Amino acid sequence: MRIKFCLITFVFLGIFASAMSLSCLMCGTFECPPPPNNCPAGLVKDACGCCLVCAKAENESCGGLSNIFGKCGHGLKCVLEGNRVIASGICKKSG
Repeated sequence: MRIKFCLITFVFLGIFASAMSLSCLMCGTFECPPPPNNCPAGLVKDACGCCLVCAKAENESCGGLSNIFGKCGHGLKCVLEGNRVIASGICKKSG
């Protein structure tokens, strides 16, 4: 009975983890939309590392698992709110 419970728990956790993960296509297998024109903080690659998107400006949210909340622009760094790698943060001036 205990083994059956452990097996069911393991399967459930595997399904949950795969549902929560970021799914990216290989770069080059699709066409990226044109980069945005008006990005005050500049351009960065998206969470999958393929297409250009607007960078996050000072005091905007950033980080998260695979940078799902965005990457900070030039001269800014993502200061995490918590000490976990998957935590979101806020873009602050570097240095």
